[in-house]
Amino acid sequence: MIKKIAILCSIFLNLCIVRWEPVAIRMTWEAVGSQTFTFYTENSNVFAFFVCLLVAVCQVICLFTGRQLPRWVKMLKFVATCCLTMTFLTVVFVLGPYCADQGGVVFLLTESSMLYHHLLNPLCAFVSFVLLEREPKLPARCVPLALVPTMLYGSVALWANYQRLITGPYPFLLVYQQTPRQTVLWCAAILAMNLLYAWLVWRLGGNCRKKRNVGLLFRS
Repeated sequence: MIKKIAILCSIFLNLCIVRWEPVAIRMTWEAVGSQTFTFYTENSNVFAFFVCLLVAVCQVICLFTGRQLPRWVKMLKFVATCCLTMTFLTVVFVLGPYCADQGGVVFLLTESSMLYHHLLNPLCAFVSFVLLEREPKLPARCVPLALVPTMLYGSVALWANYQRLITGPYPFLLVYQQTPRQTVLWCAAILAMNLLYAWLVWRLGGNCRKKRNVGLLFRS
């Protein structure tokens, strides 16, 4: 019974993201137009939209069959959750203080589409993954895979800034307004934070195997 309740709650939270994302992405498009997909936030939330839709469908099947989520589906949810966690924590610890004179963290978490992209979607993804989608277990070697979307985005965004195709959209991508050393340090710091967040999400999701008890073997 408890397992079925957990599955139902998981379906609900994943469908919340599926419902909210079209609303949020439309708000962003109306505000910045074709620049929408230059933002890590929008790309990670669109990715999460498709993953959460897949998870919700699979959870409905699990509800009737009693099976677990396919491991590859949970792996996708893990990566999507890490991307949204990265978005949320970057807003709180980096962009919020940087934009303190424009409203800071409160503005970035509550205004327009940012309410969904920076706050609600990340919270729903984190809670559903950590508390409700604990099976099957993911091995520790999956943790570095959570960096792949960030590395892909960063590579494309840095190249586009270097070619002067776009400007920003984040201060640490402004390659012509900082030294190469600063750019490298920013990249290293962001990837290190991403790896730390991924490990925490993986650990909190109950994926760390329990150590076997070591002791005397008794024969009957």
